Amino acid sequence: MIAAVLIALLAGAPARAMSFQALSARAARRARDGRAAAAIADYRAALAAWREDDGARPRARAQCALADLLADAGRRGEALRDYDACLKIERRDARAFDHRGRLLLLLGRAQAALDDFYKSVALDMNYAPAYLDRARAYERRGDKVFAREDYRRACDLGLKSACAKIARSRRAGKGSRPRASAAALTAACRRAAEACVRDGSTYGDCLARAPRCSADSTGGCCPGSCADAMRRALDGGLSDAAAFRRVFAAAACAAAD
Repeated sequence: MIAAVLIALLAGAPARAMSFQALSARAARRARDGRAAAAIADYRAALAAWREDDGARPRARAQCALADLLADAGRRGEALRDYDACLKIERRDARAFDHRGRLLLLLGRAQAALDDFYKSVALDMNYAPAYLDRARAYERRGDKVFAREDYRRACDLGLKSACAKIARSRRAGKGSRPRASAAALTAACRRAAEACVRDGSTYGDCLARAPRCSADSTGGCCPGSCADAMRRALDGGLSDAAAFRRVFAAAACAAAD
């Protein structure tokens, strides 16, 4: 009789809610098994079950994983919200910045995408997909010189699709290396410096360390006049941030090169 009563009580008891950790783990397994819809539902449930003692970074990782699944499913607005939430916490994830940049490019926001690709490369200079995606962003904007440079870097890092792109361009007679415009080199230098300072360096140090552009430069450098103008502004007593703003106002510092 007692056993029967216990069984009845247990049968009528509500199921214990799964924890954030358990739901996140199950979501990851389902994603690996190709069950995207179930994985999305589990990540949503995991985030709803999250508590402060579960930790901010595990939550961020779950949001980035969810964003990847949503982006693959074509749910771009939802994906962008989860990438944004993830990257507010997980600021040193090169892969996440690259993936958000890829989504921004699909949404037609090429400049914002480029900013994310620069952040990705600054965090991991050997992360080949970011160079490939940045090349596509430059290509979308019509900046063929910078696109070619990034395709080459991605190829050097082992991405066969980038190597194939270079080979096709050469076969089409587009393998020449025209000099990039001063404005384009200056804009790329500015973005690289903005990514560099996120590691704790100053703008002045970042510009001083950057390779100087030569007459046939196509990218990956800073015009010497920009670095010189930055040094003069700092010597004149401006703060690091104020000097940087003055030097790169209207992308004019390369005019002397």
